[in-house]
Amino acid sequence: MKKTSSVLTLLLLTFAVYWSISSLMPSYSPDMDKNESLFSTDRALEHVEAITKEPHGVGFPGHQKVRSYIVSQLEKMGLQTQLQTGYTAGDWANLSKATNILARIKGTGEGKALLLLSHYDSSPHSSYGASDAGSGVTTILEGVRSFLAKNEAPKNDIIILISDAEELGLNGADLFVKEHPWIKDVGLVLNFEARGSGGPGIMLLETNRGNYNLIKEFTKAKPEYPVANSLAYSIYKLLPNDTDLTVFREKADIDGFNFAFIDDHFDYHTAKDTYERLDKNTLAHQGSYLTALLNHFSDLDLSTVRSLKESVYFNMPFFKMVSYPFEWIWPMLFLGIAFFVGLLVLGIQKKVLNGKDILKGFVPMLLALIINGVVGYFSWDILKSIYPSIWICSMALPIMGMPTS
Repeated sequence: MKKTSSVLTLLLLTFAVYWSISSLMPSYSPDMDKNESLFSTDRALEHVEAITKEPHGVGFPGHQKVRSYIVSQLEKMGLQTQLQTGYTAGDWANLSKATNILARIKGTGEGKALLLLSHYDSSPHSSYGASDAGSGVTTILEGVRSFLAKNEAPKNDIIILISDAEELGLNGADLFVKEHPWIKDVGLVLNFEARGSGGPGIMLLETNRGNYNLIKEFTKAKPEYPVANSLAYSIYKLLPNDTDLTVFREKADIDGFNFAFIDDHFDYHTAKDTYERLDKNTLAHQGSYLTALLNHFSDLDLSTVRSLKESVYFNMPFFKMVSYPFEWIWPMLFLGIAFFVGLLVLGIQKKVLNGKDILKGFVPMLLALIINGVVGYFSWDILKSIYPSIWICSMALPIMGMPTS
């Protein structure tokens, strides 16, 4: 009986792990014939294929071709486009001439505008830019097309910014924030990025204040497959990882959401970042984010997303997004400790537990924590000795103006 119970427990744990992973993303299926007012992954993939025929970093022959293609697709939707051109050194003192692509959908209200953001230049290291950030550009193109197909005017203006020279130091975003008159209208940014060619799109917000209202409205938007947690955001803030959205937060005090995927990271900034290697499930996931959030935030008073309060949040199967005020942490901790001590005392009183067995269970756990800590601390130096170029790459990305997110 005990053996059967152990096997059943193992099977349940295995199923729980599988379910928690499989529920993170949608499963791609051909959808070219999907209703015009719905996001189609196949239609988005057509854009990816069109703009990734050759590397298109700043100064490459393909760079201008990609810009012309994006402009043509926006104008095909009936939008009036404009190009913002100027010289800027961005965040890493890499002087370049950036040419941003802009369009604007007029809303019925007078509130702040929602800005959709991604960049069209690829890494200058021979990257075809399918994921970074062709996936973001095409998510916006297809998302905006399907939104316009509904023929419903939004309350807020929607600004589309396909920035340039992101790979050289967030230069296009810097140019827009410093010089474009529309910056004063922006109330919230949705930025689409990549640091790999597959995996779930992870939501990482950026704010100079508390995240309480941002998380509350993100949950209300009801993205079908939310992947986010406050621990990841806390770590993100400590790392030298920047995206175009960072410029908006640091230089214009504008909040926003990043959506980026990081699996198959070995494709990042290489010639392997191609149309063929972009995960279709991932592109569908990015599209599901944009569809839900575009519908929600285009009609929301964006002045209400600011807050001084913090939330702890995470996603989980079935419940999707779970969040609670940061102030609940200490009461929950004390409640958990009290509950644990109560169970311990009850177990000893009923002679189900004894000190010897408790110690036998505690010691292996403590040893495992110590061993993991030691291995984690020293493994980086060992890894560098085995594969020295990993150290060069990790240092070169920020120095060369390569955002590491």
